[in-house]
Amino acid sequence: MFLIDLHIHTVLGGDSDIEPEALVDRAREAGLDAVCVTEHHSHALSAPCDDVSRATGFPIFRGMEYRAAEGHLLVFGVPLDRSDMTPGLPIQKVITWVHKRGGVAIPAHPYQRDMLGGSLGDRVLALEGLYALEGANGSVSQEGNRKAMEAARAMGIGAVGGSDAHGLATVGRAYTVFPAPLKNGAALVKALRNGDYRPFMNGTGKE
Repeated sequence: MFLIDLHIHTVLGGDSDIEPEALVDRAREAGLDAVCVTEHHSHALSAPCDDVSRATGFPIFRGMEYRAAEGHLLVFGVPLDRSDMTPGLPIQKVITWVHKRGGVAIPAHPYQRDMLGGSLGDRVLALEGLYALEGANGSVSQEGNRKAMEAARAMGIGAVGGSDAHGLATVGRAYTVFPAPLKNGAALVKALRNGDYRPFMNGTGKE
């Protein structure tokens, strides 16, 4: 098995207190095999993580989190930045754009109410072309995760897990279990497309 926390924010994005070097230590402590840094609205912000990964020998994948008009998306395999897609565009448009370019877009915490009081909610059921939903988010209520898992089953698609960590204590609270090691971002995208994975969540980050 290969355990990856697919949803982590660091100081590089400006809204977390996690230093990339400390992230590696915490991820190892939590029993993870890799992590994915997903800063808001910018793939480029996480570029320094490549150096940290090489220096430590610990896999750090890079994605990003995009805020669409209806909710949030985790984007993997496409170096999406504000110059490509300004925040707030229709979520289906962004999903289609990412997938046409060989990436994977996964609705994040679809049943979590955001700071403006809204959430994607059951509108996720009408989205087309999805490979997975985020079914286990370490920063979402049990009810929110339950609804996301039910939606994924209803849609016949996969589910992933990630902590959505903005602090070290949350890293590894939720993660995705793959059957075999993934060597790079291209391998991660391929695996997300084939559906052979499952989300896992507990209080310690260890299965």
